[in-house]
Amino acid sequence: MRTEKLAVASAALALAAGASAIVKPLPVPERGFISSKPGETWEQGLLSGNGTVGLNVFGQPLDETAILTHERMFIPLGKPHMPPDNGNRLFEIRNLIDRGLYRQATELALELSGQEGFLYHDHFVPTFDLKIKMDAKGEAKDYMRSVDFQTGVATVQWSDDNGTYERRSFVSRADGLAVMQIEGSAKGSVGCRLKMKVRDPHPELIGGGNSPQKPRSDNMYKFYVEKTTFAAEADALTVRQTFNHSYPGSIHAMEGIVQVVNDGGTVTKDGDELVVKGADRVLLLIDVEMLYDPAHTAMGTFKEALAALPKSYDALLAKHAPLHNKIFSRMKLDLGGDEHGLTTEELLEKTSFESLNRTLIEKEFDAARYNILSSTGELPPNLQGLWAGTYVPDWASDYTHNGNVPSAIASMLMGNMPELMLAYTSYIESLIPYLEINAKHIFGARGIILPSRSTTTGYNNAIAEKFAGGFWVAGAAWASHFFYDYYLYTGDEQFLVEHALPFMEKAALFFEDYLYEDKDGTFVFNPTQSPENTPANSDSQGSFNATMDVAAAKELLNNLIAVSRQLDVNQDKIPLWESMLAKMPEYMFAEDGQVKEWLTPKLDNHDAHRHSSQLYALYDGMPQEIADRPDVQDAFKKSIEYKLEKHWRNNQRGFMSFGLVQLGQVATSLENSELAYECLTHLVNRFWLANMASMHNAKALLNMDISGGQPAVIIKMLMASEPGKLKLLPALPKEWPVGAIEGILCRGQIELKRLQWSPEKVTVEMVSGKKQKIELALPTEIKGIDVVSGKASVKKGETGNSRKVTLPAGKAVTLEITL
Repeated sequence: MRTEKLAVASAALALAAGASAIVKPLPVPERGFISSKPGETWEQGLLSGNGTVGLNVFGQPLDETAILTHERMFIPLGKPHMPPDNGNRLFEIRNLIDRGLYRQATELALELSGQEGFLYHDHFVPTFDLKIKMDAKGEAKDYMRSVDFQTGVATVQWSDDNGTYERRSFVSRADGLAVMQIEGSAKGSVGCRLKMKVRDPHPELIGGGNSPQKPRSDNMYKFYVEKTTFAAEADALTVRQTFNHSYPGSIHAMEGIVQVVNDGGTVTKDGDELVVKGADRVLLLIDVEMLYDPAHTAMGTFKEALAALPKSYDALLAKHAPLHNKIFSRMKLDLGGDEHGLTTEELLEKTSFESLNRTLIEKEFDAARYNILSSTGELPPNLQGLWAGTYVPDWASDYTHNGNVPSAIASMLMGNMPELMLAYTSYIESLIPYLEINAKHIFGARGIILPSRSTTTGYNNAIAEKFAGGFWVAGAAWASHFFYDYYLYTGDEQFLVEHALPFMEKAALFFEDYLYEDKDGTFVFNPTQSPENTPANSDSQGSFNATMDVAAAKELLNNLIAVSRQLDVNQDKIPLWESMLAKMPEYMFAEDGQVKEWLTPKLDNHDAHRHSSQLYALYDGMPQEIADRPDVQDAFKKSIEYKLEKHWRNNQRGFMSFGLVQLGQVATSLENSELAYECLTHLVNRFWLANMASMHNAKALLNMDISGGQPAVIIKMLMASEPGKLKLLPALPKEWPVGAIEGILCRGQIELKRLQWSPEKVTVEMVSGKKQKIELALPTEIKGIDVVSGKASVKKGETGNSRKVTLPAGKAVTLEITL
């Protein structure tokens, strides 16, 4: 690594002297990757972003494609469909379900919705492509590409008979635009043609998956887009695009600009292209904006902002890199991987189910956090994060709340990027008016219903003849988990009072109206859907007493009671919520001992399914009611074992990678290292490409779910936290006898600056945001704890594997634990 740093320093000196800054061969980033093959499709490109603007660079040396995206480029499909006010007819749906006529109940719900079928919301699509066709002498050779996770810089390097070339790019957090520099090793050697274009709109060329509510055509682009106008000016390319189906509140136009700054040589216009000749280097400043008023244009704003920027790649990078790295570098995983000089192609080839490559685990851990950081801006990551490459995105690249979004945001808090969670909570809050309409119009209830899918609106349109997503009622309760967890991790009481508590109250209000008692006084959840699953003895997803809904409602009410007591509010409501908890259905077991997915003898499990929604209660912790029930814990364990055996071990397609995240999270909550490690093995080996982008399916379909979920599984293997209690290494696999991790954030305002372990000793450095007493535990007996540094006191714990530790506020403490 020292050699690499010296090479970079030498390059900086060379640039200052006016020479080329290219270092050959391309250095391996300290935290990042190198790849030996360019991308052939948009899913294989090098990803960068500042949360608002995304850049995806294929890395083709002579004929480059760079796709620009914007977090709000949800292309309008027409006026949203508000569910009709039919809450007073809910009794009809319930009666059909009571009689076992589940399909008829779902069909009636579709009829009442006024929809012809399932409706997706506005789709996430790319803005424009920037094509760069390089002048070349001879064939490209000595190719390599890289991404530096600490800076967000993507680099493509190659050589031809004229010398060596590099394209370096990033998306600036400081200036809000994409930056690219093209440079040659020989003076005056850079020549290229620059052109803006739309993504190739033909479905047969872009692939695709689930179609939108409008049928596919030979050219979906024409369905969406009214007009696209490209133009070239003396030193800039511009685009303006308007849409066929804009509506009040939607985007009405998209505008973009590429400003060209040449160092030496010339820039000339050729139609709607710019031609660069004889330059030493070329700087491209790329911006894109969404317009909500069709009478307005952003071009004047673009040019004014660009004129104020330094025309130096290094100066622009120097403003951006510290902002990005400050967040990214809070964490580091060290499992002893010693092959960081290998390309990702080589690492992916070396890893196996029998011998999981530790360097690859470390790189994917970094890549996952980088992907989520880069794709979280004012909005949380959608299914594709911040990147797009088709006008027919799978599942509209929306926010899928019944599993995908919770996986994508799963490590934001424990992964020490808590500020990113505010993008999620603010987005969810922006949907509340829609969620209140869903509750009232569909269920005749107060409160809120978060649908399984949303983008620009939150209307619950997820109903079709054979899809009962409109019956899913756990969404707002699940979202409440993240609202409350933000407070538990950060201690931000203002957020608790102004955001978490009001949202949780609205979510609970729905259940106050929705639930009713059976003849035995037990609450009935009717109608429900266990996400996307159909009971084995039914012909419809429409159902009742879905285990997930029950578990989410119980978690919500328990948390709401705790918050209300802490803040001394809702004293009149606490008895009501306690009585509701007492009436909840009990966990049930199938004949084979697994957890029932529907808490009724009338509906049978369908366990060979990608979702594991019945395991919700253990996604992120161990509720006391299950901690007190070894039989329930055993049923959860059997469910994981069955899912791995029947759905994952011989599943070549590997459909829906976040299903493994769910299983892995549950396994860590059970402190079962073997099952957690098996889940991780599938994730590491099967769902990443050489560009370190995560996939929805095995090696296919770019998707950010496990970029959030995979680090969460790893972190939970190494640490479990709740206020007042930390458990170190709760599910440490035998394959990791030694290792270290830095920067874990814990509930209770504690950061583990460093956790290092070996078979004989554990060393932990931590900082508490407040003075507090905690219980510190490990899975094995603690022989002794020494306070190596800091002012902490240690006393005997309740068991041999725990100690009571008093931590000071804001001061680092290092403990050395002998096992």
